[in-house]
Amino acid sequence: CETKTRYHTPPTPAGAIPDPARGTLPETWLQHFRAQNEFAPLLKAKEESECCQRQCCTPIRKFDMAFKDGAGQTFFSIHRPFKCSIPCPCCLVAPQELTLYDAAGVPAARAEEEFKCCWPCTRQFSAETYDAPGAPANSVFHLRVGELYSSRGNNCFAPSCCNRDYDMDVYDQSESVVVGHVANVWPGCNCGGLTERSNLVLRFPPNASPKQRAALVASTFLVEFAHFELRRQNN
Repeated sequence: CETKTRYHTPPTPAGAIPDPARGTLPETWLQHFRAQNEFAPLLKAKEESECCQRQCCTPIRKFDMAFKDGAGQTFFSIHRPFKCSIPCPCCLVAPQELTLYDAAGVPAARAEEEFKCCWPCTRQFSAETYDAPGAPANSVFHLRVGELYSSRGNNCFAPSCCNRDYDMDVYDQSESVVVGHVANVWPGCNCGGLTERSNLVLRFPPNASPKQRAALVASTFLVEFAHFELRRQNN
């Protein structure tokens, strides 16, 4: 049976992530990031899902995942329903979605794949917040995933030894200004590089509120499961 996905989240102080002109992160910083992620993570998580879905429909499976500290206290959790998305010429039937819950189990943010007509090799995911219990979600950011390029350069063959960083752009609500970035960084020439391990680095917009940051975390995880898992399966 397909193994359950696990995540480690290392602590990264504000301003500690380098912001180069292009998406490439310094190798020395990445080594420190990987070491913290492996040996001193702030939070750990493991998905809870059905073996049949992990084996037969990996990229669209249903799961729950709680992010806990060393004492076992839940900081937040994510839930993804089973959705069999069907792209049509004028819409996307059953788009992929994911909801993030706070420590009390209250929905704080959600992410959903958006329909974009005539966008070859590019997918976009909304980052939405819940401003009040029971209120509809409000879209605050859009995470754009381009197979060929991003505002920071070329994504061809990334993440791999040929192109280390797969860069993604975070757009504002109007989809006109890039306000943040996400990178899927190749683990390197080691055991991690031979497995399905992902190194995800999320750079939040400077003025983002805690709920807006939670929405970007939700959209980043949805991209990981809906996009990158599908790429790995196809390869």
